[in-house]
Amino acid sequence: MSTTHDTVTDRAAQLLELVSSATIVDLSVTTGERWPCSPYEGQPFGQFTLNWFTWPRGAFREYVQVHDDHTGTHFDAPCHQIPPPDSGLPAANEYGTISVEQVPLDQMIGSAAVIDVTALVENAPKGEKTRLKESPEILPEHVLDWEQRHGTLTSQEIVLFRSDWSDRYYRPLPEGFGYDRSHPAPRAETIELLHERGVRAIGTDGRGIGLMQDDYSPHWACLGRNIVCIENLTNLGSLPPRGALFVFASHKFEAASGGLGRAFGIVTG
Repeated sequence: MSTTHDTVTDRAAQLLELVSSATIVDLSVTTGERWPCSPYEGQPFGQFTLNWFTWPRGAFREYVQVHDDHTGTHFDAPCHQIPPPDSGLPAANEYGTISVEQVPLDQMIGSAAVIDVTALVENAPKGEKTRLKESPEILPEHVLDWEQRHGTLTSQEIVLFRSDWSDRYYRPLPEGFGYDRSHPAPRAETIELLHERGVRAIGTDGRGIGLMQDDYSPHWACLGRNIVCIENLTNLGSLPPRGALFVFASHKFEAASGGLGRAFGIVTG
């Protein structure tokens, strides 16, 4: 019994030592009343004082917060855009019943595969009312080119598309209104390729996994295959193309379609 206990304790100590010696990279945007909500046409973020160190509630501070469940750094559960199978709606399948609290934690913990698509932003035509004329499409060729340089993706990896969109444009309002939906996003065919590799989670540092000109096809391709989407990430340029550990921990709100949370990377060496 003592030997087993010592072994477990030693492993915990080794894990703690590894994490303590690593670099922890915050990959989450800040949310609040001064910051962009998502979507703009939805519920704007609101924070209201419930108590401020006063009688009769007590000597503590507490707020009530109201926001869309797709605000800030969050993930889309399959039920966000996949209707339940008995609904008779387009794209309905068995994954349409999976909400936030049903998604296993290990689906959002994995080795980070960071695919740099920043060149798509630099080379895209500018828009009149949006940053770009339309969302540049992340194609299967972009994934295959990354694999040529870094090796074939595996089912243990979480693919993170780095466009630096949030790094450039996620700012306090009113400047933050420029954080629009013309960010790069994957085509459905690209997501299908990732599914073939066994990938179970995809992340982006844009406002969403959908294209400005086609929000639905990428979402259906992901969520309809039980691949979750982690959106509004930031600081992906601080991760190597391969080798960091990615972790996203969301709230566990029953029946929610989106889970706000904290994303971070652990970089060793």
